[in-house]
Amino acid sequence: MNPRECDAILVPVDFSDVAGYSIDHATAIAKIFGYRVFLLNVISKRQKGSDKEAEVEKRLIDLSKSLMSDHGLKVTHLVRAGDVNRTINQVADKLHAAFIVMGVHGKKGIEHLTGSYPYKVVCRSNVPVLVVKDKHHHVGFHNIVIPIDFSKRTTQKITQAIRFSKFFGASIRVFGFLSSGNKAKIINKEALLKSITDIFEENGVNVTTDLMVNPDYSWPEALMHFSESVKADLIMIVAERGSRIQDIFSQNYTEKILDKVDAPVLTIMPGDEDTDTEKESSSEDFVTPFVDPFGLIADPGN
Repeated sequence: MNPRECDAILVPVDFSDVAGYSIDHATAIAKIFGYRVFLLNVISKRQKGSDKEAEVEKRLIDLSKSLMSDHGLKVTHLVRAGDVNRTINQVADKLHAAFIVMGVHGKKGIEHLTGSYPYKVVCRSNVPVLVVKDKHHHVGFHNIVIPIDFSKRTTQKITQAIRFSKFFGASIRVFGFLSSGNKAKIINKEALLKSITDIFEENGVNVTTDLMVNPDYSWPEALMHFSESVKADLIMIVAERGSRIQDIFSQNYTEKILDKVDAPVLTIMPGDEDTDTEKESSSEDFVTPFVDPFGLIADPGN
């Protein structure tokens, strides 16, 4: 996908501190890619046409003018009425947005049972979602962790991960995890990680590779521990779509990461079908990356 075909960054805004953090990140991305920023506030249907809507629109206008003046960006404001989670994704689809960038607080109370606010947006999103939590990180991404899933999947391209790192001048930390200490499995996974490292290096990207073997950790726990240890300022993951029963009784990996990790998380939904038949290099044919940050991901398969 040519980035110019989807040059919108959608930022849900509720005028909180974390919404300000999301605007900071969206501004940095917009400057680099030349994107337009869309500020969205979702009101309830009963507030449509009320003084509340007029107040929200005035605040968005003032914020838009400030961003345009301070950063030289193209900024558009939107006020929509409806369910917050559903409306965010409907607007993103209509805009053909490249990203949704949203600031969120940690989960509270009943959300632990019903599924988190960012998780609901991620599950419904057709575009990458950058989740920024209430801990303020510096603008820009320079130390990016990309977890690699060792399940049997269709080969995925990592071209856009390379491109993303180059735009930000970032170092890539490729991370793999095994709960088994089987030597044959370790050797196999190390070889796969090495092949991924080679691809990044061939494209001039500063990359390191780590494999954690720990039977006491789950995938999310291993990823969070590693990301904290290397002081990651961005984690790229492919999200999982969980059923409602799973959402109520247990968190899946994506939700656990969104709930616990402090660093910004860029979540990508898996593609529905393998539409790219372009032949890749031989070293890439057996690589199974866990991320495609610009939505060019093929069908993960089984």
